[in-house]
Amino acid sequence: MRGVSAPEYLLFGFILISALLFSFASLQSASHIQTNFSMTDMSRGKIIFEKRISSLVGGYPIEKMSPYISRKNKRVASFLVAIAKKESNWGRHTPKKNGRECFNYWGYRGPENATASGYSCFDSPQHAVNVVGRRIAELVAEKIDTPKEMVMWKCGAASCAQRDRGAAKWIWDVGYYYQQIYSGSNNNGKNKEITMLH
Repeated sequence: MRGVSAPEYLLFGFILISALLFSFASLQSASHIQTNFSMTDMSRGKIIFEKRISSLVGGYPIEKMSPYISRKNKRVASFLVAIAKKESNWGRHTPKKNGRECFNYWGYRGPENATASGYSCFDSPQHAVNVVGRRIAELVAEKIDTPKEMVMWKCGAASCAQRDRGAAKWIWDVGYYYQQIYSGSNNNGKNKEITMLH
């Protein structure tokens, strides 16, 4: 039986290393392509989501907030749009401070540069969306994640819906617009949160 010569070992080693490098490069390329597709899909989804919001709020002051709202979690973004509709008619009735617009379309009361009546006055539309969006995200994380539970935004406690007629109307109105964003516009306003009222 003839032994394997050194040049044959070198050739075999070269072929093996080349095959391993080729396999590694192929895997890297495949994972890069998959990432690019998913990033493209995510970008396309965000664009569609922003267009849905913009088409609903077109012509209202909140329209300029659409790019910031659409970057939020879908549930948070849906509440941002729905609560703003109920509280300010999407920015047509808002608090001012020293004659300056506060960009507070949600009736939000927090520590940010409060007006005399206690409403937060924000520096910009983006600042407003970030602060109010963060508060809504905190509530959603605490399982306050339906319009019926979110009525605490209006009166401080979800239980107020049982004794306050205005609370029931708030839930219905917020629920309607919430579903327009969250589920799309083909649901005719019918959803679990709204029907739970009856």
